This record gives sequence, C-alpha cells and structure tokens, in this order.
Amino acid sequence: MKLNMLVCLFLGLISLTMEAQEPFNRKKTIKDVKAQLKAEKYQQAEDMLNKAMTANNPEAANGAEFHYLRLQALRGLATAENRNMFLNTRPDTAKYFTYIYRIYEYGFSCDSLDRLPDAKGRMRPSYTSYIVNMLSFYRNNIKSAGKYYYKKNKFDDAYRFFNLYLTTLHHPLITAAKDYKEDEDTLSLANLAVFSAYNAANHKNVLKYLPIAMKDSTDYALLCQIGSRSCMELKDTLGAVSYLHKGWNTDVTQEFFYINLIDYHVERQEYVQAIDIIDKQLTVEPRKRLLWFLKGKCEQCLDSVDIAVDCYQKAIEIQPEDAMSYSSLGGIFIEKAHEVHDINNYRPGTRAFTRVKTQQNNIYKQAQEYLENARKYAPETPALWYEGLMEVYFKLNLGKELQELEKTPSTPAASQPKENVKKQNDEKKNKR
Repeated sequence: MKLNMLVCLFLGLISLTMEAQEPFNRKKTIKDVKAQLKAEKYQQAEDMLNKAMTANNPEAANGAEFHYLRLQALRGLATAENRNMFLNTRPDTAKYFTYIYRIYEYGFSCDSLDRLPDAKGRMRPSYTSYIVNMLSFYRNNIKSAGKYYYKKNKFDDAYRFFNLYLTTLHHPLITAAKDYKEDEDTLSLANLAVFSAYNAANHKNVLKYLPIAMKDSTDYALLCQIGSRSCMELKDTLGAVSYLHKGWNTDVTQEFFYINLIDYHVERQEYVQAIDIIDKQLTVEPRKRLLWFLKGKCEQCLDSVDIAVDCYQKAIEIQPEDAMSYSSLGGIFIEKAHEVHDINNYRPGTRAFTRVKTQQNNIYKQAQEYLENARKYAPETPALWYEGLMEVYFKLNLGKELQELEKTPSTPAASQPKENVKKQNDEKKNKR
C-alpha cells in the first residue's frame, strides 16, 4: 500500500516537472483556446489565456492575437453574465462590470500591440474594427458601473469606472465608432468622479477632475469646499486658500470659507488681513457673535485693546451667555490693572497711594464682574475663569470668596481654550 502511494507521488512529481519544463507552444495554445471559444467554454478559454500570458511567455503576454482572443473570452463571459441578469438566475452584477472593465483594458492593449511595426517597419493593424465595435457596445455600461458602485458607497470602484470613461472620451478607438456623438454627461460624470474620489479619501484624484466639474455652477460652492479640504490634506496651502476665496466669493453665507480664511491669516499673525475679512463678513452678518469675538481677539493681538473691548461687548450683546467673551474681557482688565505701575512709588497710607490703589481696585472689580459671569455661564470650563478669579480675589482681599474658590475642582490651564476657527459645515457624504 505504501509502495503504491510512493509510486503515485513519484509519477506525479515527474508529470509536474515535465509540464513546468515543457516549452511554450504558441500555435497549440491558440488552437486550444479557439476550440474552447467555439464550444462557448469561455471560462476555460480565459483560464488557458491567463496561464499562457505571463511574464515567462512574452510572446503571449505581448502578442496582439492573444489579447484579441482574450477579448473574445471576456465578451463571452460578460454576455453570459448579462443573460443571468435578465433571467434573474443568480446574477453577479459586480462580476459583469469587472468583465467590461477588463474588456476595455485588453481592447486598448490589443490595439497598441496590433499597431507595432513588423520586421520591415510596416504597420498592419488587424483588429481595429473589432475593438472599436466592442468598446462602443459596452460604452454606456462603464457609466452605469460607476453609478452602481457610487450608490453602494464603494467609492474606489466608482471612481475607477468614472475615470476610465472620462480619460477615454476622445480616444480614437471611441470616436471612430459609427454611432459616436459628443457626450452630454461629461460635467455630471466629472462631478461624480470628484465626489467618489473625495469619499474614498483620494484627494489627488479629486483635484484631477475638479476643474471640469466646476464648469457646472450647480454645486460650485460645495466643490470649492471639497477642493480646499483636499488641498489641505495634500499640504497645498496656497491651493486651499485659492478655493476658499472662490467659495467665499460664491456663497458668503458659508462659514467654512471665511472662518478658514481668517484662521489662515491668524496662524501667520496677519491680523490686519484677518480683520479685513471679518469686517467684510460683518457687512453681511452684523449679528454674528463669532465674528465679533474673532475680531476682538485679532484687535487684542494688535494691542488695540479698547476696540477689542467693544468687540467682546457686542458679542455678549448678541449672546448674553458668551462665557468666552466674558473671559477675554476679564483678562483685558487684569492686564489694565497690571499697568498701574506707579502704585509702588507711594507709601501705603498716603493719599496718593490710596488714590492709585482705589484706581487699581476699580479695574480689578470690573475684571471680577466679567470673570464671575464667565464662571456662571461655563462652570465646567475653569480654564476660562479660575486663575483670573484667584488673582482678583487676592488683590481685592476677598478672603471668603478666595477660600471658596480654592475648594472648587479645577484643571491647570496654560492658556484659554481657543475658539474653533475651523468650524466646518460638513457636506453630504453622498451627493446623489
């Protein structure tokens, strides 16, 4: 029994070795493939071609006739799958579209190989007519495939088909078809290609079709937003700013555009430019609390303290529970109290000292009012008021308040939390 098993194993190894060493026979392979195609055994033909067209057989891999035969096999497979779809006999739509994608791939490669000059430098293409007719026949299926995958949120696959369609719009094999006419869906398909690439986080390909898609003004503002986001992901700051300006000029009501432009200038300490954007937007939205708050911050950075105070107070007028503006005002008045430098030039108990001390205490009391309001409206955010109130209560000798504050749980804050100037309006994941 063991001997028989060893003999079988040995014979099997010999068979595999002989098969591996058997030289590629072009004529025999073509004859066998054609026989399978004639018998409508397309999968068997495809398997044979797949085995033959490898890097080890450049004669097959780079042979126009083999690519032509593969086109026939793929067409047969696509036709059979299409029949299943019509008869509803366990159809596989994704497989059908994959066959069509490969038909396009091998159609273009077959044509390229078919046009290579022979030994005498002559070009005699044999398969052009067949390829043109086949690509034309399946042309609309490329669009349908892209939309099919898009609806299923398979955005990588959707982009793959939209890209194939758009990159071959003016290919000679496409325009040579008898029924060819200019496509009227180019803009909408470019739009879908952009959304597919964006949802697939393929930001480089977003920018590939964005200029075409933006020729349609329907989704212009949204496309500007997508363009700026993609540029941000690609670290293309100037590109992002360009799209932000285009979007802002198109739709001044979209916070995404002007907030990010303000943030761009603030990050570069270009406060004058940031204020210019804010002032322009305030002519459109004079009751926008965020704009007044941001202007206050920028004016404060330019040491225009009085203007900053006015801005924060307008923000509070619009939103009375604005803890951040109260906090900023408290900080400003603490700084004003620090600026009463000449208090140390007088002896305690003198009239001059009392006068200057009273002046300083009055400023601290103003800071106290603002900071206590910040605490009232944001008790869960001690970073806005804790350290400021500690100083104010100490300077005003408010022992009871200071003791109560010391018992309050707090987290150390190196700085106030910043207003989120990158607040964004998320567009729909799926446009259609």
